[in-house]
Amino acid sequence: MTMKKASIVAAAVACCVCGCGGKSGGFEADAGIGDGETGPGKQPSPSCQFEGGGSAVDAPLLLATLHDRWHEAWLASPAAADLDGDGVTEIVVPRHNLVLVWHLDGQLVHRLEVPDGRIWASPVVADLSSKRDGLEIAVASRDKVYAWDSGGRLLDGFPAQWQDEMRSLAAGDVDGDGELELVAVSTGRLESGGQRDIVMAFEADGSRVAGYPPNTSGTSGCDDRCYVTGGYDQNIALGDLDGDGADDILATQDNAYVSVHRGDGTAFDAADVFESCSKIQGVRFLHDFEQARQGWADDERSALQAHFTNSAPAIADIDGDGIFELVVLGSVQNAAQTDRKKGVGLWVFHPDGTRLPGWMTPYHAPDYLSGLWDFDGTNVVAATNGVSVADLYPDHLGLEMVFAGFDGRIHCVDAGAKRVWSVPYTDDPRVLTAGVAIADLSRDGRPELVFTTYSPDEGKSFLFIWDASGRELHKVPLPKRGAMPVPTLADVDGDGTLEIIISLKDGEDKSRQVLVYTVSSSSTGCLLWPTGRGNAHRSGFVPSS
Repeated sequence: MTMKKASIVAAAVACCVCGCGGKSGGFEADAGIGDGETGPGKQPSPSCQFEGGGSAVDAPLLLATLHDRWHEAWLASPAAADLDGDGVTEIVVPRHNLVLVWHLDGQLVHRLEVPDGRIWASPVVADLSSKRDGLEIAVASRDKVYAWDSGGRLLDGFPAQWQDEMRSLAAGDVDGDGELELVAVSTGRLESGGQRDIVMAFEADGSRVAGYPPNTSGTSGCDDRCYVTGGYDQNIALGDLDGDGADDILATQDNAYVSVHRGDGTAFDAADVFESCSKIQGVRFLHDFEQARQGWADDERSALQAHFTNSAPAIADIDGDGIFELVVLGSVQNAAQTDRKKGVGLWVFHPDGTRLPGWMTPYHAPDYLSGLWDFDGTNVVAATNGVSVADLYPDHLGLEMVFAGFDGRIHCVDAGAKRVWSVPYTDDPRVLTAGVAIADLSRDGRPELVFTTYSPDEGKSFLFIWDASGRELHKVPLPKRGAMPVPTLADVDGDGTLEIIISLKDGEDKSRQVLVYTVSSSSTGCLLWPTGRGNAHRSGFVPSS
């Protein structure tokens, strides 16, 4: 590269880092909200309206045990909603190839069977059509999407078919018509005309949204440098990234690349600073931005890059500039892919591939205990690289991101890529967690963190409640192999306090599959990330306050 060209490229990179296209830059993290090393740090100010409670969180009390048969859970976080508008909340929980709908008193309201196989991802509960009363339930099962009305009747046009296996499903208005669509990401890819597709969008009548599948149909505008392959664990987030009123799609995948589509299927362009590609699907997420910009590593053995196989992403305005960013937790490996035990990296970036100030390299938690691989022969799966996003420290600019590493620790990172705290939850390589739910359990406006652990071994799993600084408040043993799905926090009994709904990994015949705990000190006024993927649409989207 000539000196003149190097100067021009450096200037262009500096422009995009600080925010070209109207993006504001200059974010600088404040200091002193945690200890920056291990935690717990100091208690934050209230994030939500103070409701007159105290600082204590009452111990969770088992309120109900729900059961049907022996069917086990995968990674589907429960849902809680009044489906039919009668004032009674239903609890919706997938168990293998069933969707079970209970009332809190144990009445099984619906038993919806899908013949195709397991339901991996969390159920979508949403108002999919203004033409129908009540809410709908949708799930992905292998190569099909099923949707039912509030009375348990399969909707016309469903099941809708795509690629096997769909482990990601979310609802959003991708075509801007005011109605929700269902968007899925598959492990298996469609290949045609030199392109690959893993993303599909369905209308509420089961038909495909115009322009989908986006790559093989030509809608996306992808060229021969769009590197698309399957996503294996809830690899989707939906949100309006370009301000046109329609939701856009972030799909992480089993390589060092991501797919980002506008709602109409068009792929976002990569910023001009990326020399080797025109679309975001061609941007290689090498840790070093200069090497990512050139598209290859100077030394494949030593350079670090992301791998987004099991990445459950989010869309949020992390730095408070009014523009939504993409937030992804990925595993870290060397670029040669010969050394994969390098921990996890947290990425925050724009849909053109440029990175925010402070995020020119991802936040890296390098230690490795376990989590990359499934436990063989057990149906107990590897760690979900999921990130929960919330305003835990309102006196500190921007949002915080909470996630489990491969190191047996929960990490809290601020909007400037600074560690707030990092606290161990296990030292056992056979214990994992799928992620963290966040809500106020003491009515003081300060959110707590709730998560469960799981293991191929019995007797090692717990329900944890921590405060926002990472201090353990309660630890409750869970039966057998624990719970793989993220728990759901909701007011199930209508008394104004929250319940914790836990879908256990193991199902004991006519005994227990789901545990419901109540926390008497809690309230419903501060539900920041109350379920798997953040909301019942499973979109991973955090609206601006």
